[in-house]
Amino acid sequence: MLLHTIAGIAWDPQLRGLLAVGVGVVVLLGSTVLLLTTNLGSRLGFLLATSAFFGWCAIMGLTWWLYGTIGMLGEAPAWVVTEVVYSSGSTDDSGLLEADLELAQVLDTSALPPPEELKELDPEALAELRIEVEPSLSGWEILEESNTSFGEAKATVDEYFVENNNEELDLSTAADYITVYAFERGGKIDLPANASRLDRIGRKLKTTFWQVRHPTRYAMVQVRPVVEQEPVPGAPPPRPEPDLTQPVVSVIMERDLGDVRFPGAMLTVFSGLMFGVTLSMLHRRDLRSAAARGVSLALPEG
Repeated sequence: MLLHTIAGIAWDPQLRGLLAVGVGVVVLLGSTVLLLTTNLGSRLGFLLATSAFFGWCAIMGLTWWLYGTIGMLGEAPAWVVTEVVYSSGSTDDSGLLEADLELAQVLDTSALPPPEELKELDPEALAELRIEVEPSLSGWEILEESNTSFGEAKATVDEYFVENNNEELDLSTAADYITVYAFERGGKIDLPANASRLDRIGRKLKTTFWQVRHPTRYAMVQVRPVVEQEPVPGAPPPRPEPDLTQPVVSVIMERDLGDVRFPGAMLTVFSGLMFGVTLSMLHRRDLRSAAARGVSLALPEG
């Protein structure tokens, strides 16, 4: 029975991790408490060890809070699907959307080139297209596939369709549809293309003092089912082609900023308060001890 218990502890990584932390606390913190209590007494030794522990936790929590990439972390920022809109299914997919989000209702893609041409544009041509077309998109900006935000938004769309399969269109995997257009809007102000140090400093000041709260950021990815194609033996896989008889599906997402620094902040605040309480207890004990010995702790005048 004992052998099976030891084998189970060695196999279960979660239980083994809890035991490792428990042993570490007992050995490290316990040995410190034992050393202090044998030299200073049980109450004073425990109080000193407790104040040192909370002071160390406050320093660690402040480090995690400032960095936001190490230690105890909360939920990371992510896109959250808020609405899925299906068009009428005609070959003209440039009409306005019948979405609940008012900002999405005004998006008209009729001025954009076909998706195939848009994907083949180089950065310079895409920049020129932005200047020409984006004023007619009612505040929406083109989200090109080379942008990291597109990758995150597309992954969210893929995950959504895998978890919520549409039986009518049969969109269950990323291979069942092709991206038509992608857009984003909102969020804090962006830096110019060739931002200088002054531009970065000015943006930091503006976003810190004039935009305390993050403006809501939206993204929209439009997809369309693909035509079923039989692979040819010995030939490369056929290139996905959109089925123009199927409707365009517009997936509207909202940016959830998460709470990455929240656990570190709470640990810092709680540990800082406890550190202050234990220091106050130590100070009051010193005053009572000095009064009992008839020693004044007041500073000499002059």
